[in-house]
Parts: sequence; C-alpha cells; structure tokens
Amino acid sequence: MIDHIIWDWNGTLLNDVQYGITLINRLLREYHKPELESIQAYHRVFTFPVKNYYAAIGFGDDIFDEVAVKWMDAYMKDEACCPLRTGAVEIANLFHSKNIRQVVISASKLSNLHIQMASRPYFSFFDAPRGLGDIYAGSKIDISLDWMKTSGAKPENTLLIGDTLHDKAVADALSCRCILVENGHQSREALLQSGAAVARDLFEAADMVLKGQGIAYG
Repeated sequence: MIDHIIWDWNGTLLNDVQYGITLINRLLREYHKPELESIQAYHRVFTFPVKNYYAAIGFGDDIFDEVAVKWMDAYMKDEACCPLRTGAVEIANLFHSKNIRQVVISASKLSNLHIQMASRPYFSFFDAPRGLGDIYAGSKIDISLDWMKTSGAKPENTLLIGDTLHDKAVADALSCRCILVENGHQSREALLQSGAAVARDLFEAADMVLKGQGIAYG
C-alpha cells in the first residue's frame, strides 16, 4: 500500500520542457552554437547532472557557470508562463483524498522552487518541498535520503513519480517504487530502458498507483 508519494517538479508536475528548449536555443544563438531543432534533439542530449547536458551542446566547463546563470535568470523571469501538466491538480487531490502524503523533491534551487509553487497554490497540502542550495541541478539523491530519514516514510510504501532517468536513480537509492511519465525532459524510449514503469500521462500513472499495476521497485 502506497502511503507516501515523492513528486518531481520540472517536467512532471510543471510542463516546462518547451519553455526550457526556447531559452537554451536563445543562448545557443548568442554563443554561435547549433540550436536544438526539436524536442527529439533535446531528448537525445538532456541528462543529469545538468552540467553534462550543457557540455553535450557546447557549453563546457569554461563557460558553464556563466551560461547556467543566464539561463536561470531568464527562466525565473517568465516561468509563470509554464502551465501545470494536464491532470496534475486532479491527481494530487485524488491521492490526498486517499490519505497519501505527498512531497515535491526537486533538483531546482529551493528558493526558486518555493517561488514557483507559491504562484501555483494547488499543492498546499503537500509536505514542505525539498530542493538544492544552488542553480546547477546536480543530484537530488542526498536530499531525498534526508527526507526519507525524517519523514517516517518506509521505502516499501513510498512511490516516486518523475520524468527522467535521474528520478529512477533516486528511487533506486531510496529502495522505493518508481513510475516515470513520458512527455517530460526525456524520451519514452530512454525511460523504458530504466526498468521503471512508464506512464503515458499522469492519469495513467494514477491508475497504476490505485490499481497496483506495473509499479516497479527501485
């Protein structure tokens, strides 16, 4: 029985993929580098830590910090344009009605995460979110392990819902269950290789949870 759900934020509850591609292409043009021509091209290179993704598109160590700051400044300036993913509010409320505790654990900087969630006050019943101390989107494994220690959650009764291979790695570290949702920051094909259950949307993910179908252990 699932009684705790860990949500990823970017790409899972928040639909910010195309917005992020638009911003990175703006920077690629500024630095005279080839743009990402499609979401498929983006999916082929996006990875965690984000520093490796930046390197793959031409932003090496010499300019990584500079470009990351520019990207994040632009992202936070207009992030309010990003909608929530279809079903995000309905599914979160459904789980809440089943007395399932929920929390967002993100590789975003925690102060930015607070701003984003405050402007979308649909998840007030969630536990306090967990995020990183900087903008460089490294690993969220350590903050997830810390949450597990302090929350009272048991791995066998915990589910992580995300949209990237890093989310599966976090679930593995926690020894908890995992569902990955496509149409986020990585392709369905990549997600299927992880061994996690892969849902086409949040409604299918909820169906997996409530019917106990296709949930892979980390």
